[in-house]
Amino acid sequence: MKALVYHGPRDVRIDDKPQPTIQHPEDAILRITSTAICGSDLHLYHGTVLGMQPGQTIGHEFMGIIEETGPGVDNVQVGGRVVIPFNISCGRCWYCNNNMWSQCDRANPKTRDIGAAYGYTQLLGGYDGGQAEYVRVPFANAGASLKVPDSIQTDEQVLFLSDILPTGYFAADIANVQPGDDVAVFGAGPVGFFAVMSSFLRGAARVFSIDHWPMRLDKTKDLGAETINFDDEDPVDIIKKETNGKGAICIDAVGYEAVGHFAGNPNHHNHHHLHHDQSSVSNPAYNPVNPLQVFTWMTQIAKKNSTISIPGVYGSGYDQFPLGLLFNRNIQIHMGQCPVKKYNEQLLHLIETKRIDPTKVISHTMNLNDAPNGYQNFDKKEEIMKIVLKP
Repeated sequence: MKALVYHGPRDVRIDDKPQPTIQHPEDAILRITSTAICGSDLHLYHGTVLGMQPGQTIGHEFMGIIEETGPGVDNVQVGGRVVIPFNISCGRCWYCNNNMWSQCDRANPKTRDIGAAYGYTQLLGGYDGGQAEYVRVPFANAGASLKVPDSIQTDEQVLFLSDILPTGYFAADIANVQPGDDVAVFGAGPVGFFAVMSSFLRGAARVFSIDHWPMRLDKTKDLGAETINFDDEDPVDIIKKETNGKGAICIDAVGYEAVGHFAGNPNHHNHHHLHHDQSSVSNPAYNPVNPLQVFTWMTQIAKKNSTISIPGVYGSGYDQFPLGLLFNRNIQIHMGQCPVKKYNEQLLHLIETKRIDPTKVISHTMNLNDAPNGYQNFDKKEEIMKIVLKP
């Protein structure tokens, strides 16, 4: 079968790999009908994630048709059309039973310290991902349980229930966005887009969208966000002014890998960089000098006694925080992988009833064979928001 395989930094190729087989009674084999390139896949592409080994198939956002099931699978049938969460969960451990699906105690064969995910390093289990024609779905009773209703005509309507749509809602949820709140979302990429959407769904009065890519900012503006281009304006000054000094509920829909800077007062924020994960991606014109710029901005902008939400990816190389400011302003931090299964059924119903339209985030659709070029172009960030791949 065709699969997009990691060979090293900035070297991904379409290889011919053996089709996956049932290895455990609870396994299923999925024929992939749609998959997508996630901003966090670019961390793998750049070679900045520990534990990524050549030969692993990339991809954690995918859906398709069940082709085969093991004898222990009774919650999904062959021929079923399903969306697969990016985190792998057994469905029976303490964490799964308490809706903490991203921290499953049984899914990662390498360690119990962290959970597991598709196509994302040996540290997260070493599982092959879904940018391929087929993928093995372990613990399929839990992992393949989101069935696509007949009323959903296209994959694109529900594909992002695998990751970025629940992650955007998770961002607003862990920030405890309440009706009437002012919210600041850093990063206007796909997760930032859905964090803006979700903040409005939860009743936010105003949402500020901060980035420096005009196309991305325009998409969040279409949702009703007030946009701030940090290349031209200081987000700290603007948001404090617009909220009469109270500040906002803050969401980092970004992560690491800096790409831009605020070009204003050189003694204030100049040369401090926004980052990317599911938002902005690397631009060779800039070099990262402060990988925690977004976090620093949030500690300054956050409403006192609020919770900063961080769904964007960080690694151990960024273990430094402005603890004094957080302590003195009684600011809490809630971060981590989204437990997709906690949200995906409710969000599916919002799609089914046409309350939300996730397809607006798609900018490009291409054949899986073109995926290496897709990564190259996505890395340049030239008018690309979200790429969907068709095997």
